[in-house]
Amino acid sequence: MYDKALYTIMEMGKKGMKDFFLFETEITADSGFDLFGPCHLIWLICIAVFTGIMAKWYSEKKEPARRKIRHVTGVLFPVIALYRDMVLGLTGHFGKGFLPLHLCGMALWIAALYCWTENRFLGVIYVLLCVPGALGALLFPDWTAYPFLNYMHIHAFLSHGFIVAFGFCLIWAEELIPEWREFWMPVVFGCIGFVIIHWINVRLGTNYWFLNVPSAGSPLTWILYLTGDKWYRAGYFVFCMGIVVLWQFLIRFMNRFFKFLARQT
Repeated sequence: MYDKALYTIMEMGKKGMKDFFLFETEITADSGFDLFGPCHLIWLICIAVFTGIMAKWYSEKKEPARRKIRHVTGVLFPVIALYRDMVLGLTGHFGKGFLPLHLCGMALWIAALYCWTENRFLGVIYVLLCVPGALGALLFPDWTAYPFLNYMHIHAFLSHGFIVAFGFCLIWAEELIPEWREFWMPVVFGCIGFVIIHWINVRLGTNYWFLNVPSAGSPLTWILYLTGDKWYRAGYFVFCMGIVVLWQFLIRFMNRFFKFLARQT
């Protein structure tokens, strides 16, 4: 009985490792995870706990220590981005759809540039656009076809989770609390980004920023339903700016809440 159970576990482990580097088109149907199913919820809970611990720990450090942490982050994020692309290249699956042109792909590089330059514009874009974008991706992932024991599954959750965690570090430590007068930054970035990314999508036949087709199960599908194809991008842009405004309010609320917690300790 014991030997049989051990053999079954070993066989499952071998199968899991064999499937670890499989691409979406090679994976057996229905082997992924359900939106807000057990696997998804466990990831969300773990990321939330990690974010809280990381942000509190970072906020308690002095500036020299924070600077070192930012520099480590400025190296770690590009490594995270390049790891996925390296694996995709080695397995023959890297293509035009995997360029770092999705907002969350850009976020890893924007964060790295901010960590080394401390440029205010990059920081505001990261906090106001990249962090809520990563939160949206975690809540409505487009990688549900991948099972848990797959590098794309793990990489997607970890990379988006790190984007969110680092953003909360900056907010909790009050290093980056965007001002209302800086609202023009995400507006300008969004306008230019929509035009350039749409042009790239047309030329390459891609769907960066989900400007052509919304991610299945995400709120973007509701926008498409309300606006139709003709006004989808306009509705999408208005929705994004609405999220930025709401997120700005939430950041200010969190900032006051974190100050309250600091006074209690």
